Amino acid sequence: MLVKTPAIKLGVEVRKVEARDGRLVLSGVASAMPCTVEMDGPELLSLAGRMMRPAVIGIVLRALFSRRNKAA
Repeated sequence: MLVKTPAIKLGVEVRKVEARDGRLVLSGVASAMPCTVEMDGPELLSLAGRMMRPAVIGIVLRALFSRRNKAA
């Protein structure tokens, strides 16, 4: 995953996903720095709602099928 800001571009690798205290917690590294992203229910629903578009669903489906082809 690539996170772009006006100041810097960071390669982000999510290494762990867990539910903790009613929040979704993504832990990993951004370039060389450890980082954590925490989302609560309303934020998660908002993000899921924004992702329910045909173009995004198409990307997800293509990714699913390309992984199966590479593993075979």
